[in-house]
Amino acid sequence: MSWISVEKAKKLEERFGYPKVSQDKSGVVSVEVPKDKFIEFLKFLKENKEYDFRMFLDLTIIDHGEKEDPRFQGVVILFSPTYQHRIIVKTWALDETLPTLTNLWKGAKWAEREAWDMFGIKFEGHENIVRMLLWETYPYHPLRKDFPLEGIKDTYLPSLNETLRGDSLEGMFNYDRMHTAIPTMEDLEITQKKRMPVKTSQIVLNWGPLHPGTHGTIWFLFDLDGEYVKQCDIIIGQLHRGVEKLGENVNWQQFIPYTDRMDYIAAINENHAYVLAAEKLLGIEIPEKAKWIRTMMAELSRINSHLLWLGTYALDLGALTMFLYTFREREKIMDIIEGISGARFTINYFRIGGVFADLPYGALDAIEHLIKDLPERINDYETLLTRNRIWLSRNKDVCIITEEDVYEYGLTGAVARGSGVPYDVRKIDKYDAYGEVEFDIPVGETGDSYDRYLVRMEEMRQSIRIIEQCVAKLRRMSKNDPYFFQTPDEKKLKVTIDGRGMKLPAGEVYASSDNPRGELGFYIYNKKDGLKAHRMRIRSGAFYNLQVFTKAIIGRPIADAITLLSTIDPVVGETDR
Repeated sequence: MSWISVEKAKKLEERFGYPKVSQDKSGVVSVEVPKDKFIEFLKFLKENKEYDFRMFLDLTIIDHGEKEDPRFQGVVILFSPTYQHRIIVKTWALDETLPTLTNLWKGAKWAEREAWDMFGIKFEGHENIVRMLLWETYPYHPLRKDFPLEGIKDTYLPSLNETLRGDSLEGMFNYDRMHTAIPTMEDLEITQKKRMPVKTSQIVLNWGPLHPGTHGTIWFLFDLDGEYVKQCDIIIGQLHRGVEKLGENVNWQQFIPYTDRMDYIAAINENHAYVLAAEKLLGIEIPEKAKWIRTMMAELSRINSHLLWLGTYALDLGALTMFLYTFREREKIMDIIEGISGARFTINYFRIGGVFADLPYGALDAIEHLIKDLPERINDYETLLTRNRIWLSRNKDVCIITEEDVYEYGLTGAVARGSGVPYDVRKIDKYDAYGEVEFDIPVGETGDSYDRYLVRMEEMRQSIRIIEQCVAKLRRMSKNDPYFFQTPDEKKLKVTIDGRGMKLPAGEVYASSDNPRGELGFYIYNKKDGLKAHRMRIRSGAFYNLQVFTKAIIGRPIADAITLLSTIDPVVGETDR
């Protein structure tokens, strides 16, 4: 992970006097500033050319516990495109409030709403501080440490077997008539009105949450003037499963299967980001064989995800044949993944310390056969679409996302690269074997839907290139080479495949991977050595990329909504977490 140097950060101490600079053994460099100086300091970091932290990555909260005063701490992660490094800035939320960052970075809007929703932290100056994942009338803040894992059972909701049939279920099957709160239709109406309090026209169109074009449970609100969009907001959270809360209540290896279920289209990539973060906090280097296997599997997963994106995207715009073609190749990839990991969909193959098992006999032969055939198949897709006049009219100059939007909203992955920003965590951090393979970063010129399409098409070709190098390297390795970290002294450091007895040390870490949907990052904060995380924050690329939809669709006809959403390509399990 590329971080600002301590020497450069110390200059901030000398310049301002109040910042406190620290560096964790994981490499993370953080600066703590007083709340009343928070905005002034962030503004300097963003605008000063010597630092140039123009790009917003994430904002979250740490709850230090009821006994602590102050209790809540704000954490902001920024990136400098010029110097290719990151910094963490912290401040204390006195009186459970923080100043809004939305005047500096528009992308902070959703992050602040989530912080209010999950922790109850209010942001002074935020234009409309409403819930992000839960409905508006929900009375609790679930990521606080005093909120129980099973929720608060405050709603009387007996079984229909009792109310209609008269069955007595008390005491059977852990049955309880009291349940955690669920929203009523009235609650949902209140939530909808709060999201768009001022309408500019008489037509508000609801799209979703169960429309096939949304590819998941997302609820879009469009304020329309004729067929043109004047305002837009998005209601997410209908697939919210509290993954961050779960990450603070299970051991380190046990948490990996929960990451599969976030981006269920690219489960391997979700595993990847998490194990990288845990390994950095542990301070371990995994075996060479594990690095090359993980890199190869991550790129297979990227192609698999992009094939689904292309097939459904083309289907949404009327090209049925493409959907059938892409699923033909996707099925081959899923067969290979199943042969290696034992699962086709929610794959749980990576571990903190390496991979669960070595590659089975014949796996490299199957992968080699696949990648010899894939380039020709990608050429077939382009023959059908790239110069097709209908495809061009539906994508060219449609919903342009600018370079400035990338920095303001924290856009990553193909969405950022389509706007001409060569932001790729694989090149910046060179995690696992990415520092040893050769590949190019495709970028767009205009930032329209067509550029985002072309970038992903070229990404598949570059992934094939990476996989070829991984296969060649793995063929030269012995079957006896280790694929999991071997502990030199179990009394000092215990790393196990099942996670039993494995502790991660006190400290903090932020590590990420470049997923098919952008940068997926894990921020882990440990107050002390422990079997579980004190704070597990998941920085979702899909979450931040989806936010720009509300800007890019303004002034466009409603028919472009499906094009824009397809080229952003969110997965709801990751946006909601």
